[in-house]
Amino acid sequence: MKKTDVLIVGGGPAGLTAAAVIAENTEKNIDITVLERKDKVGKKLLATGNGRCNFTNDILDDMSYRGNNPSFAYKIIDRFNKGTLIGYMRRMGVLHTSINGYYYPRSLQAASVLDALNKKLDYLGVSIKCGVNVTRIEKKKDMYIVGADKLDICAGYVVIASGGKSYKSLGSDGSGFKLAKALGHTVTRLHPSLIGLRAEGLDFKMCSGVRAKGKIDLIVKDGTVCHAEGELQFADYGVSGIPVFQISRYASQNIAKGNKVTAIIDLATEYDVIDIKEIIADILKSNSRQTILGALNAFIPLKLARAILKRQRVDENSGFKQIDNGIIIALASELKQLKINITGDCGFDKAQVTAGGVSTEEIKNSTMESKLMKGLYFAGEVVDIDGNCGGYNLHFAFASGAAAGKAIAERIEGLDI
Repeated sequence: MKKTDVLIVGGGPAGLTAAAVIAENTEKNIDITVLERKDKVGKKLLATGNGRCNFTNDILDDMSYRGNNPSFAYKIIDRFNKGTLIGYMRRMGVLHTSINGYYYPRSLQAASVLDALNKKLDYLGVSIKCGVNVTRIEKKKDMYIVGADKLDICAGYVVIASGGKSYKSLGSDGSGFKLAKALGHTVTRLHPSLIGLRAEGLDFKMCSGVRAKGKIDLIVKDGTVCHAEGELQFADYGVSGIPVFQISRYASQNIAKGNKVTAIIDLATEYDVIDIKEIIADILKSNSRQTILGALNAFIPLKLARAILKRQRVDENSGFKQIDNGIIIALASELKQLKINITGDCGFDKAQVTAGGVSTEEIKNSTMESKLMKGLYFAGEVVDIDGNCGGYNLHFAFASGAAAGKAIAERIEGLDI
């Protein structure tokens, strides 16, 4: 049986950071092993921020992190904040740049971050084994027996940092949740998050590919649950884009509960209904050849205007003489309150992150150590914490990995933590 001092399950940003921090903060000659089920570490890291690796953000508010206990995340981020993370990156050889408050490596390439992490781990002597699938973890006295394919490994400390269920092709297959459950831990209900939403009520195939500025409100049981604003994207299945991603976890949760979920989209946030009505009327009045389609096109893209006219059963070629005041008011109302029914999400394989995970009630906030089993730690997406778009999930991965790594190093060094 192979023996190692510290075994880390998962070669994503949380696991790799934990390994690096342990190696950096102990003077003892210890063996640290990272097991990754894919053929290379960091595959999901390479996909973050559309391959540009948005790792933190200027804004940190009460909607940045979610979960059954969001305060857990904020305490971790307070200790490993934006400045700390930027400094850590710099010492690895990764400079940063800020674009509208979103932080990226200056190269604008996620590969820069992964390359720097790999080189650091190589320098520190951390062993990385890829293509290894962990199937079980058992505790025997003060040691952990980790079963990985046909190999058993004995370890003094274990960090489960195997990600969630999102993007299975990149390595997150949900196995970490099974391992945690088998060790007696509670895993909260799992939902896709940061994902497109399936919808009905508009001819989405007609307006597929359209991008439009707007605001979206999520309505459950006739009450607004949350809202977001920015560039919306229309797809043949429904709606997508960053504002939709921000509200998606709440839509997924409520649909799973059997609640009716709708969304109201404001496609003309700068105007009220009366303003829109007057502008449409003026456009039609000023040019006898102008059509209602052209008037709506002043506010929204042509394909989306066609879909709204179809929904209202209005001939797109109608001009001033064919359009009465009631029709104009109805169309103005559609631009301000386009109501659609949310029927589902696009599934874990399309989700950027998993909502839900190992209960934070069973994890020590200061160290990421299990409250149930000494020497067992959790980090990253496997924990019941998920963040908004904007680098929040990646920041939590780095921060929680660093917290677990620091705690393990201090315990190895014989410090009382």
